[in-house]
Amino acid sequence: MIKFLLAGILRDRSRSLFPILTVIIGTALTVTMTGYIGGVMPDMIQLSSHLDAGHVKLMSQSFYENRYQMPLDLAMDNADELIEGLEAQFPDMIWKSRTRFGGLLDIPDENGETRAQTTVSALAADLISPNSTELDYLNLRESVVEGNLPQDPFDILIAKSMAEAYQLNVDDMVTLMTSTVNGSMSFQNFRVSGMVVFGIAALDKGGAIIADIEGARMALDLNGGSTEILGFFIDDEYESERALVVSDWVNNNLKNVDDPYSPIALRFEDSNEFGAMMQFMGSFMFIISTVFILIMFVVLWNSGLMNGLRRYGEMGLRLAVGEGKGHIYRSMLVESSIIGVIGTIIGTSIGLVGVWLLQEYGIDLGNMTANTGDGIYYPNIIRGKIIPACFYVGFVPGLIAPFLGSLVSGRGIYKRQTASLFKELET
Repeated sequence: MIKFLLAGILRDRSRSLFPILTVIIGTALTVTMTGYIGGVMPDMIQLSSHLDAGHVKLMSQSFYENRYQMPLDLAMDNADELIEGLEAQFPDMIWKSRTRFGGLLDIPDENGETRAQTTVSALAADLISPNSTELDYLNLRESVVEGNLPQDPFDILIAKSMAEAYQLNVDDMVTLMTSTVNGSMSFQNFRVSGMVVFGIAALDKGGAIIADIEGARMALDLNGGSTEILGFFIDDEYESERALVVSDWVNNNLKNVDDPYSPIALRFEDSNEFGAMMQFMGSFMFIISTVFILIMFVVLWNSGLMNGLRRYGEMGLRLAVGEGKGHIYRSMLVESSIIGVIGTIIGTSIGLVGVWLLQEYGIDLGNMTANTGDGIYYPNIIRGKIIPACFYVGFVPGLIAPFLGSLVSGRGIYKRQTASLFKELET
C-alpha cells in the first residue's frame, strides 16, 4: 500500500510537487528561526549578565525602588563585607562590586579651558587589581582599540565614538563633574588611558565611560560601598533554579524590611525586562510551529481540494473495483503523511544549512539593536546556532499540517455521491 502511494507521489508531480514545496518552505523557515533563537538567546544572556544584571544582583532595597534615578546616597555602604560573607556561603560563585553613576564630562582645550562638555553614564568596576576577572567579564582586553587598559585608579576608558566626536586622544585629561554619596559636588580629573569598541551598538553609540572602582569610590566618597553586587556562577552558565536558591537565601537571611539599606537579591530574569523576554523565547518554538501549522494547513487544505477535483476520475475507478470510501480516505491521509515526511526531511536539511550560514557569517543588525531595552544587550553581529531542537522541530509543522489539510479536504469523498464519481470516471 505504502509502496503504491509512494510511486504515485513520485510519478504524479501535479498532486505532490506543490504540497511538498509548501512543507519544505515551512519546515526550513521553522528550523532556521529555531537556530536563530538558539544563537541569540545565549549571547543575549551572557552579554546582559556580564554588563548589567549578573546571574544574581544585589542592591539595597531603597536603591532598587529608585534604581532608574541611580541615587548614590542609597547605595550599599558595606559591599566589601557582604562579598566576604557571600563568598563563604556560595563558594561556587564569583562576586563583584560595581557602581553606576552619571555626570558631566568636561573636556579642556590646550590652555586648560573648557572646550566641550557632555553627559556621560559611568560604570566603575575592579579594573586594576592583579586577580580581578572584570577585564574578562566586560571583555575589555579585546575591546580596547587605542591606548591601554587602566593602570591607575584615575584612568578611564571611553567609547571610541565619543572620543572621535569630541576629538579626544589617549593620555588626554578630562574632568568628571558629579555628586557624591553625601550630595555634595565632586570634580575629579581622569586620564583617558584607552578607547573601546564593544561591538554592541547600545554601548558604542552612547556616552559611556568605564572607571576603576577605587578611583570612583574616592571621587564619590563611597568608601567600601557600591550601588550593586553581581554574582556569577563559576562555570558562567546561567540556570534559573540555581539562581533562585541564592536569591532566596539572601532575601531570607540578609534582607531586613525595616532597613532600607539592607540588600535585596534579584535573579537575572527578575532584572529589567529579562523575565518577559525569556518567557517569550522559551515558548518561541511552540509559537512558530503553531503559526506555520496554521499557514501550511490553509494552503494544503486548498491544495487538497484542488487535487480532489482533478482526481475524481481516480476515485471513481477505485470505487468501481470495490474499494470503500473509508479506505480511500485513509489512503489519502497516509499519502499526505508520506508527503510530510519527504518535505520535512528536505526542509530540515535546507534549514540546517541556513542556520550553519547564520552561525558562521552572522547578520549585522547593529542599527536595529542600538535602542534595545534598558540593560538588554545584543551583539551587533547576530549569529545562529545549530542546537538539538533544529533536528526535530521541523517535523511538528511538517507532519501535522499536510495531515490536517488532507483530513479536512478529504471529507469531500463522503459528500460526493458514488454515481457522480462513476460519471467522472466515464468522462
